[in-house]
Amino acid sequence: MKILQEIGLTDSEIKVYLALLEIGSSKKAAIVKKAKITSSKIYEVIDKLIEKGLASYVVKNKVKYFNAAPPTRIKDYLKEKEAKLKEQEDAFDKILPSLELKQTLVESGTDAEIYRGWKGMQTVYNDLFESLKKGEQYYIFGASKGLDEKKVKSFFSRFNERVSNKGLQANIIFNENARGNITNVEKTGKVKYLDQTTPAEILIYKNKTAIVLLEKEPLVILIRSKSVAKSFLTYFNVMWMMAKK
Repeated sequence: MKILQEIGLTDSEIKVYLALLEIGSSKKAAIVKKAKITSSKIYEVIDKLIEKGLASYVVKNKVKYFNAAPPTRIKDYLKEKEAKLKEQEDAFDKILPSLELKQTLVESGTDAEIYRGWKGMQTVYNDLFESLKKGEQYYIFGASKGLDEKKVKSFFSRFNERVSNKGLQANIIFNENARGNITNVEKTGKVKYLDQTTPAEILIYKNKTAIVLLEKEPLVILIRSKSVAKSFLTYFNVMWMMAKK
C-alpha cells in the first residue's frame, strides 16, 4: 500500500502489519510465513512497529504472541509525527538566524571571530578603544546587567572611565532593568532605556559589529563588515527613537 509507505513505514513493516491484521494474534513462525520475510528479520521489524504503536505482544506459556494495533491507530501515529515535525520546525526557527548569518558572512567575504570569557571581552573592548579617536562614536543596544552582575558592573565601570578620559562618545540603549547598574556610564555620552529584555547586546563601532552574550563566561562574536555594521546601525537608530531617557 503506497499510502503506508508515504507515512513512513518500510516495505517489511507494511508486510508484517498487514499479516498481523489478517491472521490476528500469532507466533513468530506464522507471521514469517504470511508476511514472506526472513525469520532473522522478523523481531527487528516487529520492534519497529511496536515503537510506532502499531503492534504489541502478550506472553502465553513463555511464548510471545504478536498483535496488530487497530488501523485507526495509524491516524494517531500521523498526529504524533505532525507534532514532532512542529517541534523540529520550532527548534530550527531558533537556529535559523545564525545559519543565515553564516551564509551572509561567506557570501560577502566577511571576517568573523569568536571570543570567550572575560579576557575575550577585554580583547574586543580594547579593540574598540584603540580603533576610535577622540570625539568618535560607538553604539550599543540591548545593554543589560548580564548573568554575573558584579563582574559586568566592574568591567564596564573601568571601561567607561577609559572612554571618558579619551573623549569617545557612546550612544547606549540599556534594557530598562539595567538602569543604575553601571557606574560612570553617564560620563561616556548619550544613554537611553528601553522596556525590553534581550538575550544579547549589540556593539557597533567603525565597520565592526560585536554580538555580546553576557553569560557567566561571556561569548562575543566580532564581525568585520561595513554592510553588517550599517544594517545594525540602522536598527539602532530606529530603537533610539523609541527609547526614553
